[in-house]
Amino acid sequence: MTRIGSGQQDTASDPAAGAPAPARRRWFRPADLGMTGLSALLLGVLMHMRWGYNAGDNDHLVLSPVGMRWANPDWFKNDWTVDNAPQPHWLFDIVTFLGVKLGSVAAVYFAYWVISLVVFGAATTMMARAWAGRHPWLAVLLVTAIAAITPQWLLGTGSPLLAIALPGVLSGFLIYLATGALLIGRHRVAGLAAVATALVHVQQGAVVLVLLLAAAAVVFARTRKIDWWLAGSGLASAAIVFFGLRLRPVAGHLEDFAAACDKLIPFHCNATIWDPQQIAGGMALMAFAFLTIVYLARSDRWRWWVVVILPAVGLTAGVMVDRYDVPGLGVLAQGLNIYRLDVMMLPLAVWGMVAIIFARVGVLARWALLGLTMMLGYVALGQGGWILGYPRGGAVAFATLAVLILITLLMTVPEFKEYKAPAWTTAVLAVALLTLLPAFTSGRMHFRKFDPTFYNDAALRSWGEQVERVVPPGEQLLVSPTSGRIRQVTKRAIVVDCKYGPYGGDPWKQYAARMEALGGFDQCIRHTADFDRLAPAAVTAIAKRYGAGYLVVEDRQQWRLQAHLVEGWKVVLNPSGSVSSYVLKAPWAAQS
Repeated sequence: MTRIGSGQQDTASDPAAGAPAPARRRWFRPADLGMTGLSALLLGVLMHMRWGYNAGDNDHLVLSPVGMRWANPDWFKNDWTVDNAPQPHWLFDIVTFLGVKLGSVAAVYFAYWVISLVVFGAATTMMARAWAGRHPWLAVLLVTAIAAITPQWLLGTGSPLLAIALPGVLSGFLIYLATGALLIGRHRVAGLAAVATALVHVQQGAVVLVLLLAAAAVVFARTRKIDWWLAGSGLASAAIVFFGLRLRPVAGHLEDFAAACDKLIPFHCNATIWDPQQIAGGMALMAFAFLTIVYLARSDRWRWWVVVILPAVGLTAGVMVDRYDVPGLGVLAQGLNIYRLDVMMLPLAVWGMVAIIFARVGVLARWALLGLTMMLGYVALGQGGWILGYPRGGAVAFATLAVLILITLLMTVPEFKEYKAPAWTTAVLAVALLTLLPAFTSGRMHFRKFDPTFYNDAALRSWGEQVERVVPPGEQLLVSPTSGRIRQVTKRAIVVDCKYGPYGGDPWKQYAARMEALGGFDQCIRHTADFDRLAPAAVTAIAKRYGAGYLVVEDRQQWRLQAHLVEGWKVVLNPSGSVSSYVLKAPWAAQS
């Protein structure tokens, strides 16, 4: 039984949240492996149940071809986009190359994703050890559960909480590890995580190196000593970022990136089109990250200013100048892709959400946290992307609020000064259960067959293998720009597609010209059927213009099949299985 004195710090000997943990003599405990494994396994299962693990599709359509072609020069040979728009993630190209050479890119990608999950688990365990008192296991469980239902987007940047092996996923969790380590004073961990981030994702590396150098500057100002772990790793990260940008420039000019953003990925970096609720919800999530200040001792709060407030100011300013299209500054915010700062906010926002349970604060402060959690939660749940099943969580949200009120009563009100720790533990577990309940009852999370195969659509993969046999290496396929998957499954060059494009310089201008010739960009964002409506003669002219010797005629384009045959095209592959597409060979194509 534990007594909480009225008006006193409610954590002095509380067996529940906020109780100071025994002094640690080691920076690592064997139990940390268990907590790390629990968090990684739980997150992996929940992400698969939410999204379905996949390899070879989605962003792999853009990130895999270069490494695959390194391993087999016949793959994507003569593909203009692969030649002119390599992505900046050179390390992922090496990973892909090794996967192909080892004979199982699927296994290598799965291992890459597992490493990402372990990094998340290690970061969450490290934070739980520092901030959750005697209950790190409960904190790990609750933080992981909440993270699994958070929105896919936060103010333009995609969440790293995905079931796929990506540089953005691994780097997002490495940033979580680096920022968490900075907040709790683990500078070696922060430095190593920052260098790893720069290696994995050059843009995210640029974000975290700024934090490291800012922290190093504050340490020097306070102590007149150089923290070589911060300064050295910051400089090392800067060197890696410089090398990466020289090797693979992201954009030729800020205006180029802004133009590409408007045409290709406005949901990423064009705040003028975002729904007001999305912006308000994103701001509320960022405000949740502000609540992490309650975990820090007064002497450590400078860390909060560096890790939380500094990027929050940059992010808020970027959103505002972009949203209201401030001359010069709006383009600058887009060109610098200021929204990358979101990545470090999301995991800290989750820790802010659970501050009412785990932070070491007094009675009045805990009730204030309850009020802030209610207010920010209502606004944050207004944005899309949560998997709650009902607007703002519906009845489950009210049930969760009731449990949070109970937890607050248990920890603060004199009438509840004697209670058994299991009551508090049960209430925290109830919050975790209520967090996940609507995701399952709504069907947004459900049991899925796990298939790590590289491109696991067996029918389309089989069709691609047939195309690979009838279309010689180096020949181009003319396909609808919305059918970029055809490149991946056939391993053949295509003229252009919506997803895979450059972000600056002359390649951007050439890419835009190709897209306009094939019907324009509206079909990429608004899903219009511009290419499908082109006249047969126009399609043939486009194929000649860009040297495409083969044409894929999908079911929605088969109204022009006979006209193409009259023009001299020949069918070299008929529809197969569930794939209803024809492959035609141009009269000018080389004989094989």
